[in-house]
Amino acid sequence: MRRRDALVAAVAVLLAGCSSEPPLPAAEYFPAVEAELARLDQATKDLTDRFAGELESELNELLAAVDPEAPADSDTLLADAVAVARSKMQAIIGAQGEQVVVFTSRVGELEPPSAVGSGHSELVAAFTAWGESGTATIAGLDAAMDLESLGRALRSSPFADAQLRVDEACRALVDNAAGVGVALTCPGTQLRALEVAP
Repeated sequence: MRRRDALVAAVAVLLAGCSSEPPLPAAEYFPAVEAELARLDQATKDLTDRFAGELESELNELLAAVDPEAPADSDTLLADAVAVARSKMQAIIGAQGEQVVVFTSRVGELEPPSAVGSGHSELVAAFTAWGESGTATIAGLDAAMDLESLGRALRSSPFADAQLRVDEACRALVDNAAGVGVALTCPGTQLRALEVAP
């Protein structure tokens, strides 16, 4: 029995060794990470432009429907504008979270050089936390009833805190790359959701 168990264990170890990918050389690993960072950065810009355009269009529709001689319409306009801005912020955070999941999946599959293993792990962990922070942030914005509180809620949100961790992890990986003679560009990850507010 013990002999059979030892044989099974040996086969399992052998199969595990055969299925694991060898670490990528630095000259391949860092460009792969940089390509995914660039893809995420472009996706972020596209999302910002898209939702900002939608916001402007919807606010113009609200303005066109207001009677400037009716004070009640002005009050309604402000409430409606806040609701639209909040909705767009929540939508862009949700859409960004989907892009972050794609990034985390792709970069998480890379086998980093041993010299940057910890930096790679922190980058993946930071992006994972960023993606997971969206749900709580979206829910937190529901309580914001004016533009000031909306901006304040976003700036102090788990989403904003997670962005800072991502930036720090990315800068650390840039230093890792420099240490092995590879130049890595780390585009800013700050989602421009605050610009969505009118």
